[in-house]
Amino acid sequence: MYAKPSRTLTRAVCTTALLLIWLGAAGPFAAADEPAPVHITLHQMVPADGNSRLAATIWRPAGGDQPLPTVMVMTPYISDETHERAMRFARAGYAYVSVDVRGRGTSEGRFTPAYGNGPDGAAVIRWIRKQPWSDGRVATRGGSYRGMVQWQVMAEHPEGLAAAIPTASVYPGHDVPSPNGIMMSYTARWLAFVSGKTRNGELFADNDYWRRQYVDRYLDQVPFATLAPLAGTNRDVFLKWLDHPAYDDFWKAYNPTPRDYAKINLPILTITGYFDGDQPGALRYYREFMANAPEAARREHYLLMGPWTHHGTREPAAEVGGSKFPDNATPDMDQLQIDWLNWVLKDGERPDLLKDRVTYYVMGGNADEWRHADSLEALSPGSRKLYLSSPEGEPKSVFEAGTLTPDRPDQQDDDTYRYDPRELKEHDTLLEDNSERFLVDPRTAYGDNVLVYHGAPLAEPLTIAGQARLVANVAMDVPDTDVAAEIQAILPDGSTLVLGDDAMRARFRNGPSPELVKSGEVNRFVFDDFFFTVRQLPAGSRLRLVVYPLDSPAWLRNLNSGGRLGYEKIEDARVANVRLKIGGEQASYLELPVQ
Repeated sequence: MYAKPSRTLTRAVCTTALLLIWLGAAGPFAAADEPAPVHITLHQMVPADGNSRLAATIWRPAGGDQPLPTVMVMTPYISDETHERAMRFARAGYAYVSVDVRGRGTSEGRFTPAYGNGPDGAAVIRWIRKQPWSDGRVATRGGSYRGMVQWQVMAEHPEGLAAAIPTASVYPGHDVPSPNGIMMSYTARWLAFVSGKTRNGELFADNDYWRRQYVDRYLDQVPFATLAPLAGTNRDVFLKWLDHPAYDDFWKAYNPTPRDYAKINLPILTITGYFDGDQPGALRYYREFMANAPEAARREHYLLMGPWTHHGTREPAAEVGGSKFPDNATPDMDQLQIDWLNWVLKDGERPDLLKDRVTYYVMGGNADEWRHADSLEALSPGSRKLYLSSPEGEPKSVFEAGTLTPDRPDQQDDDTYRYDPRELKEHDTLLEDNSERFLVDPRTAYGDNVLVYHGAPLAEPLTIAGQARLVANVAMDVPDTDVAAEIQAILPDGSTLVLGDDAMRARFRNGPSPELVKSGEVNRFVFDDFFFTVRQLPAGSRLRLVVYPLDSPAWLRNLNSGGRLGYEKIEDARVANVRLKIGGEQASYLELPVQ
């Protein structure tokens, strides 16, 4: 993956390969401006519980015997992935240890995706603290799965754990694999990535292959469970997760408890992005920690949010989803983490960017700047409520849309749409890769069976800061269906921005215990999982809300029958007629957090 160093010295030490990479070492082959040398130890086998050993790769500054603080990451993606980053941390004065999680790479034992990494992490920390190159302090870092592992390790409270940087952290049962109880087709793709003991990176990266798998099953109208064989050795894991669509006791065993949070007392830097697919997980950990941890620990928890995708939380890009951001939106994240660790572990200066406990980026308008707050709640001191109204008939398109009004309208006729799972979308549209334009693509508003509502042009700039909330009073004639909502902004120049979306599986409207809907009964659907965002809209902008049936190869389709999710057959499908209550005591409304 990485270019081979031009000068190396290799030495066998027992069964471990110890590489001394001479990148600027003193001697006849060194150049004065080359970086400092680094020792690398491959496949150091570390004892863990259950008579298993975990494979660790270790990077350390060469030429010195002084014990150092250690940065540890645990990964299912094989430790070679982090070589370039590890070299940078080692040159900054840290030992860096990357561990293949149990059952992956050359680590022994059985791999259980997303589960039970805490005891193994604690065992590795105990081992690190005994090494002559360790000063006894260990900080953890890493993103996505690696961020989740850090919370599992923190829940073990191992002695010597001195700091943590969980980034874009997966929260099992919440944002993965089934947000809002709706399983992602992507689950099969990720489980294939970590099938067996190797890194199946080329297969995972083949977007065309995976898109075709999802679309073919959609068009063939076969049960979602038929995706399981694509997960390879993790087929049974896919099926087990499929049987637990909501956050139940099964998933609770994966994550810290309130009692665990109450015992965590160390500096933490949480990082996520406005377009990070695991933002819901990162913020759930953050909020649960802030609700349960001691006051002193809460004061040491910092949160950083920027205009980044999941990958961008580690390598920010200036262009995201068709929107461009200035250079100040793309800090050097590795250097920021090094600077933060220097501050909390080495008495260095606090990084300039982290001026308060919450640091966030304001996108758009005349802003495009970093701002700071003492708490996440302080970002949203106010709110704006807009009621859905359609006084001129059903809002079936952008050309005959209803309105979003600050005044509660009088009782009006229900707005309705029809969803028949047997009516499939166009083949070419399904195959199209729209990932590069997801922020500036308003196509949802131009779909079939949609309800569209427009707000009046803004008289002055408006900064939306936080998570939007849609309260919809809904009735239907089927026991279950999926209702989705998307918020858009139409800018003064006519371009459109997607501000966020959310979806509700009707059987989970009241929580993780499924309750099928009685025909004709009005139920309160609260859409409160829109992603956290901070964006300034210029004067003259208009808001748009689109309500529609969720029907995509990317998700476990709801056939409206109320049957076993993932195993229903197309013969079980029912047509859903969905009614949205407008005006009066059952008025539906959109609530926006604003500054």
